[in-house]
Amino acid sequence: MSHAEHIRDVYVYFLRTGIANDGLAHGCEYTRHAPVRAPWDEPDAPQHSGERSEAPMDRYGFFDASATMARGAPAVLPASAYVKRGLRHPVARTPAPLGRRRMQRPPKAATVQRQRDALTRTADARERRRIHKWMHMLQGEEFHETLRAHVAPALVERRIFKGVPDDMRGQVWDVLSRAHGTRDVPAPHDMLEHASPHDGQIDLDVPRTVRGHTRFFTRYGRGQCELFSVLHALSLLCTECGYCQGMGPVAATLLLHAPAAQVLALLVRMHDAYGFHDIWRLGFPGLRAEFFALRELQRAFTPRASRALEAAGLAPSAYATGWLMTLFSGVLPYATHLRVLDMFFHGGRNVLLLVAVAMVRVLDVRLAHDAHLDLLEELSRPMLPEDDDALCLWVQRAMHAADVQACLSRARAAWAALVDHGTDAAEFV
Repeated sequence: MSHAEHIRDVYVYFLRTGIANDGLAHGCEYTRHAPVRAPWDEPDAPQHSGERSEAPMDRYGFFDASATMARGAPAVLPASAYVKRGLRHPVARTPAPLGRRRMQRPPKAATVQRQRDALTRTADARERRRIHKWMHMLQGEEFHETLRAHVAPALVERRIFKGVPDDMRGQVWDVLSRAHGTRDVPAPHDMLEHASPHDGQIDLDVPRTVRGHTRFFTRYGRGQCELFSVLHALSLLCTECGYCQGMGPVAATLLLHAPAAQVLALLVRMHDAYGFHDIWRLGFPGLRAEFFALRELQRAFTPRASRALEAAGLAPSAYATGWLMTLFSGVLPYATHLRVLDMFFHGGRNVLLLVAVAMVRVLDVRLAHDAHLDLLEELSRPMLPEDDDALCLWVQRAMHAADVQACLSRARAAWAALVDHGTDAAEFV
């Protein structure tokens, strides 16, 4: 038996048998360490090597909130950067840095986090109202719904940008993505009968993906087994793309809101209809195209930050790779990450670029007051929006702004011309 076959057999075994105290148990390792052992040969052996101590969980099931974010103190994205400001200039033009006493200091991260936690505790009534509204807009069986014919597209968009209810996110993402195109895909568990050259790497990545959530904590628990089966199946459905590490965090988020079969369907639609074939395939040519479009947007709408970044030799690939590959998983708080997915399944890849511009926009403001920022450090930190609604509504306005759309159209046409002439490799992206 090959090692890849052994890996698949272990996941199939635990999908069938399960693990006691899934979500608390650490689990035992059967695929990553030598000598290789088979759990079916040790029916009386303990399935796990102890349990984590029980800890309070947030509304999404995370017992370790720090595991959802990149390391480092978060950078606050103040609401003032997005509210009642033009797209091009978040603050009045300043010929020189403002004096220390005149600077508007952003709120501290701890203060913003407390405010976000307080809003979460009072969100239940708002969630119930939104569930009621979305249920009246959809028809059909679960994960086979469609929008009712009388529902106006403008109403759908307004409710998307206000935030989809947590309990309906999987269904709404399914409806929105099917509007962009779909195809039949096999059940991910059935695909485990077939070998993938990426099984070893997927197995290495699964236990370190979203480990701070109770669903994915236990080794070979239900969550890890479903994550492996979805990524394994996706690697077989397009051999040109295979598997890359950016797929894991996205698949894990989707699994928290939809069954494995629907998650695979969502990922296939991302691949087919949302342009992720080129983003995921070898060499990441689509990612370079997005970096070029992001650079042009920043030159137009965050010129101060754009000049500083280019002067420091920081191309978009230096700081935005993880942003775009994972749809900001681990960069933004989980609740904000979900709002980004709401917008993405509605508006496509342009939404991701505008969220990136919104984050760089805050750096643009700060450079007016402090020209000596460590730019890469600032953009490598996790981002903490003071107000998710302000950020999302700014993205919505930008999506429909004529100058933004013109900039994106020019950038994509220019990149296509560079590729046709074979000169794209020389671009600073």
